[in-house]
Amino acid sequence: MRLLIIRTSAMGDVALTTPVLIGMRKQYPDIEMVLLTRQSFKPFFSSINGLSLFFPDLTKSHRGVFVLLRLYKDINKQANVDHVFNLNDVIRSKIVVMLLNMSGIHVAVID
Repeated sequence: MRLLIIRTSAMGDVALTTPVLIGMRKQYPDIEMVLLTRQSFKPFFSSINGLSLFFPDLTKSHRGVFVLLRLYKDINKQANVDHVFNLNDVIRSKIVVMLLNMSGIHVAVID
């Protein structure tokens, strides 16, 4: 199983995601985890073994409502996930998650 975790904004909340991901990694070592986050948040997650990072370009190619379709396609093409865990729940992630859900990917959201 391959799980996409979305957390792109609010640096403090992103930092607080780190222990959760470490715990998930220990409890579920067989699950492939991909984190969609900002490139600038990479240092928070560099110590988590087995966590792949997916960096959208939120300032250029993945900016704006209509361009979110490109992000959805990039996730499908590059991340190839089975399940999505949306920790962001902002308009950007809501739209992408809706598209992923419509394509048959199971989604869980925490606001």
